[in-house]
Amino acid sequence: AVYLLDRRWRRLQTHLEKVTGVMNESRAFSFNLVRHFMPSFKVEKYQFRGMKAKKSTAGVEFDNLGLDLPSGKRVLNGVTGRFEAGSMCAIMGPSGVGKTTFMNTLCGKATYGQMVGSMKINGQETNPKDLKGFMGFVPQDDIVHQDLTVREQIQFSVRLRGDRRFSGSRVELITEDVLNVMQIDHIQNSIVGSVENRGISGGQRKRVNVGLELAAEPSLLFLDEPTSGLDATSSLAVCLSLKKMCQLGMTSIMVIHQPRYSLFTLFDDVLLLGKGGETVYLGSSLGAKEYFESLGFEMPRNENPADWFMDVLSGEVQNPKIPNFKPEQLHEIWREHAGGGGGAENADCEGQQQKAHVRLSTSRSRMLSPEDDRSVLAQKLEEEWNSVDFNNDGVMDADELRQLLAICVSMRPDEKVVCEIMARMAGDGVEVVTKRQFIDYLCSLSGDVANDEMLRELSETGDTGLQLSGLSAKVPESEEESAASSSESTSSAPYSGSLAQSSTLEELTVQKRGFLRQLQILTLRRLVQWWRMNRQRAIFFAALGMGGVVLAVLDGFIVKSQRWDAMTYLNLHTCLALLLSIFCLNVFGNDQPVFWRESASGINVSAYHLSKVLVNTVDIAVQTFLFTSIYYLIRQPFIPYWEFIIPFLFTAYAASGWGYLVSTVVPPQHGPFIVSLVSFIICGLLGNPATLANFFEIPVMKLCVSLVSITRWSVQMSFVIGNDYLQPEPTDVRDQVMLDVYKQIYMKEGTTEGQDIGHSCIALFGMGLALRFFSYLGLRFMNRSKQV
Repeated sequence: AVYLLDRRWRRLQTHLEKVTGVMNESRAFSFNLVRHFMPSFKVEKYQFRGMKAKKSTAGVEFDNLGLDLPSGKRVLNGVTGRFEAGSMCAIMGPSGVGKTTFMNTLCGKATYGQMVGSMKINGQETNPKDLKGFMGFVPQDDIVHQDLTVREQIQFSVRLRGDRRFSGSRVELITEDVLNVMQIDHIQNSIVGSVENRGISGGQRKRVNVGLELAAEPSLLFLDEPTSGLDATSSLAVCLSLKKMCQLGMTSIMVIHQPRYSLFTLFDDVLLLGKGGETVYLGSSLGAKEYFESLGFEMPRNENPADWFMDVLSGEVQNPKIPNFKPEQLHEIWREHAGGGGGAENADCEGQQQKAHVRLSTSRSRMLSPEDDRSVLAQKLEEEWNSVDFNNDGVMDADELRQLLAICVSMRPDEKVVCEIMARMAGDGVEVVTKRQFIDYLCSLSGDVANDEMLRELSETGDTGLQLSGLSAKVPESEEESAASSSESTSSAPYSGSLAQSSTLEELTVQKRGFLRQLQILTLRRLVQWWRMNRQRAIFFAALGMGGVVLAVLDGFIVKSQRWDAMTYLNLHTCLALLLSIFCLNVFGNDQPVFWRESASGINVSAYHLSKVLVNTVDIAVQTFLFTSIYYLIRQPFIPYWEFIIPFLFTAYAASGWGYLVSTVVPPQHGPFIVSLVSFIICGLLGNPATLANFFEIPVMKLCVSLVSITRWSVQMSFVIGNDYLQPEPTDVRDQVMLDVYKQIYMKEGTTEGQDIGHSCIALFGMGLALRFFSYLGLRFMNRSKQV
C-alpha cells in the first residue's frame, strides 16, 4: 500500500513539474508578445498567482530596547527607531555589537535575557511572544528536511502554516510562486540531501531555507544572516527575491554581513549598531554615506561603502573634524542628530532629496504613468489587431495565436502553452479570444499580482481564495481618466503602508489548520519520508535477522535449551527490546532542529508526535515479524505462530516507547548508550527469572519491577503459553527444579493462563502508552528555549 502511495505521489510531483514548465513558458511567450507591440512597456519578470497584496501589514517600532543578561550585563542599550510596513530592512555592525541579539529580542527569541524597553506593532504596544501568529523566522543554519524534494518542502510548509481556508489549488499556486521567486523551480523535484548524501548545492539549499518561511506568507519576516556562505551573486539573488515579496506588503528585517553596495542599496532602511549595542545610524540606505561624510569622514575612491561603514564603526577610520575620535562617540553624535528634529528621517539626506526632486518634477509637468503606458499599449494593439486577426473574423483562435507567438518569438510554441495562454486570456476551455480579452490580458502583465481570466474563474468558484476584483488592470478609456489616475499614482508611494495603522494583532494573525488536518498532512509527509529510508531500514532488518538466527542456533544446536525455558524467552525479548529501542531513537532524535523550527512556527506538537509514532508502528510490526519468523522457522518451538508472536508484539510496543522517550530527553549522540543501559537493566536484570522471586518478596520492589520491567510481563506470557501447549514433564532433576521455580514465579497465584496473559497484555500496553505520553511531554517541554 505504501509502495502504491509512493508511486502515485511521484507521478503527481512529476505532473506538477510539467505544469510549472508550461506556466513558465506561457509567461515568457506572453512577455515577448507585449514587447513585440510595445518594447518600452514595463512588464514584471514574475507575477504572483497564489500570493496577493496583504490587507494587513506590520510596521515595527522600538523604544529604548535593550537586553539584560542573568549576569547583570546589558547587551543592547537604548535602541530606538522604527521599520516601516512593507519595507526591507537591514541590521548591520561589526562583530560582537549585538546585531543578532537585537533581532532575537525583537522577535522574542532572546530567551537568554530579559527585554527592557518597549516595542509596538502598528502603534500598538505588544509583547514579542504575540508575534508568533504572523511572523516568520529564517535561521542562519539551513534547517530543512534532508529526505524531501524542494517542492515537497515548500508544499508541506504552505499546507501546514498557511491559512486554513486555502484550497488545494491555492496551495499549489503559492508553491509555484515561492519556487519561481526563489529561482528554484528548475530543481523542484530534487532531493535536498545532507552532508553525507549530496543533494542540491549550498546556495540552493539556502534559498529553500528562506522559501519555507515565504510559503507561510508572514506579515513580518526575520532573517538571521540569510546570505552567509553565499557568493555576491547568490546573495543579491536572495535579497532580490525578498524585495519582490515586500511588494506584497511583507516587512523583512535581517542581519547581514558585508554586502556589496548594489545589494546594500536594495534596503529601504538600515540600522547600524556600534560598540556597546548602541544605535549609530538608522535611516535610508542611500542616506548613510552622506550622513557619515557630513560628520567629517572621508571615503576613499573605489571603496565599497558598506565595508567602509564597518571600518568607521570599528574605529579604523580617523575623522579630521573630531580629534582623538573613538567609535563610542558615534552614538552620542547620532543621539544629538536624531534629537535635533526628525529622528531617522533626518538622516535620509540623499533619499529625501531624491524624493523632493521627484515631487518638484511632478508639480511642473505630469510624468508618464503606468496607466499611460497601458493606454499606449492598448492603442497600439487596437491598431495592430487586423494584422493579428489573420482571417478577419473579429476573434483569435488557437491557430492564429500560435502563428502570432511564432512571429514574435521566432519559435513555435507547444500546444499546451497556447492553451494555457488562451485560458489566461478568456478562461478555461475557450476556443476563441476576443479583442478586448486579448488587450486586457497583455495590459495586466505590468502588475505584481496576476489578474487573468483563469484566476478570476478559480476565485469565483472558491478554488483559490483570491479576491481579484480590486486588482483589475483596467485600461483607461479616455485621456481625462488617464490623467486622473496618473495624478493619483504620482502623489502616493507604490506601497504606502497605510493599512498597517489600522491592522490589529488579531487581523494580522493567520488562522492555521486544526489538529486533525495537521495530523493528516504530517502523516502524509512522514509516509513520503518513510519510504525513502529503505536503505537505512535494511540495515536494522539485517541486524534483527542476524539476531534471530544467532539465538535460534544457540538455543537449538549449541546450548540445546528446553523449549519451555524462561531464560530462552528472556534472551529473545531482551534482544528484540534492545534493537527496537535503538531503532526508535531515530524517530525524534535525527531531526530535532527541524522540529524546533516547526514548533516555533506554530505546528501542533501533538499532531507532529502522533504522526511519527503512527507511521513508525509499521516498522515495529514488520521488524517484530521478521525477528520472530526467523527464530520460529529455525527453532521450531511447537507453539502456533500466532500465539508465539503475541508476547513479542507487546514487548516491541513497550520497548519502542523507551526509544521514543530517550530520544526526546537525551542528546542524540548519547541516545544509543542510554537506551542500551536502560534495556539491560529493565529487561536483563529486573526481568531475570533467577532473581525475580527475590524482588517479589519485597512489596515496594515488586511494584517497581512491575512498573518498569518489560520482561517481567513478556517472559511470563511466553512461559504460560509454552507451558499450556508443551505440557513439559522433564526427567532430569535439574530441569524439574527449574520448571517448579518458573511455575512458582509466573503461576503461583493460581490464576488461569488466560488471566495471566490478559494481565500481562494490559501491563505492557499501559507501559508503552505511558512511555509514549512521557515522550510527548519531553518533546513539548524539553529545549523550550529553542521552540520560541
